[in-house]
Amino acid sequence: MPAIFQTIYQELCQTLFRQSGFTAAAEPFLRQLIPAHRAGLYRARILSITPQAGCLRLRLKVSRRFPAFVAGQHLQLHVELNGRLLERTFSICSAEQRLSELRELELAVQIQPQGRFTGALPGTLCPGMYVHLSRPVGDFCFERQLPAYLIAAGSGVTPLFSMLSSISRLTQPMTFIYSFRGQTRQLFAMEWAALQAKFPLLRLVLWDSEKQGRLTPERLLGELQADLQAHFYLCGPQQFTVDFSSALLNAGVAKAAIRSESFGIVVPPNGEIQPVVLQLGQQSHQLGGHGSLLQRAEQTGLTVPYGCRRGVCMQCLCEKNSGVVRNLLTGELSDAGPGRIQLCVSEAVSPVTVKSVEISA
Repeated sequence: MPAIFQTIYQELCQTLFRQSGFTAAAEPFLRQLIPAHRAGLYRARILSITPQAGCLRLRLKVSRRFPAFVAGQHLQLHVELNGRLLERTFSICSAEQRLSELRELELAVQIQPQGRFTGALPGTLCPGMYVHLSRPVGDFCFERQLPAYLIAAGSGVTPLFSMLSSISRLTQPMTFIYSFRGQTRQLFAMEWAALQAKFPLLRLVLWDSEKQGRLTPERLLGELQADLQAHFYLCGPQQFTVDFSSALLNAGVAKAAIRSESFGIVVPPNGEIQPVVLQLGQQSHQLGGHGSLLQRAEQTGLTVPYGCRRGVCMQCLCEKNSGVVRNLLTGELSDAGPGRIQLCVSEAVSPVTVKSVEISA
């Protein structure tokens, strides 16, 4: 469909239905006929729930319609809570072969006790229930270059564990370093010995920061004697990946040999709150509140599509017409002109005008 007709179609649907398309508008009626229907999602049955290291390990059975994934990718878990379908993004932590052979996959959902979504899961989910999953996405994937270092901190171990579990055999050395805080916070505690036995060329470093102190770039390069000719895969809190990436680059590792994924947002210093206008179809809304553009939209009373709230899933992608925003993940400033931004990781540092046909009041 030509861009001009696509725009007209979306604006018409926004005006008539307050939705971005007819399919979205028809969704409530389809659910009345087929309660389990969720457009664009895949139904999955919970086989087992195992609490471990502050997480719920969910073993799920999916249909043959569910697409294949590449180890390291993530998806959205959709669960109905108090009559409302909520979603969050999680990395797949099981092997690729498990999906192709058994139609199973596993997620390790870190529980935030005060969180509206994860905090409610322990009292909501049980084996036999159905949840919904999005298509797996993401480009944080293992490209089979060896030798390689896979370095994880905390729940950042989940995509790297999937990468390691999906390898059939090792023909060259690989180092897997997993930093956790105390034995009770160690994920996959029962699987590490089997993986070590399966891969004689695997160097497995289980780093308990409660006993050994914090894992730092200096200890990686010194004490652990990292091979600077290897490829590096990093996953953990934002500051963790930033610090290790910078140290590896300064030590001479090629930029193309470093891949990273992180979670958490850098909280910017307090400053003057800039005016933001959010245009929805033919209507404009002045955003109040403070924080990211997503938070400000919600504080203003707007219902905004989102998924991960950490700059991964792209559900809150929209068009910035003017103004400068700061990316809360990287600290980078945008150009003052038009461009695409993500509401969940963007903060206004000048007056900003944003347009989105995907957001409804």
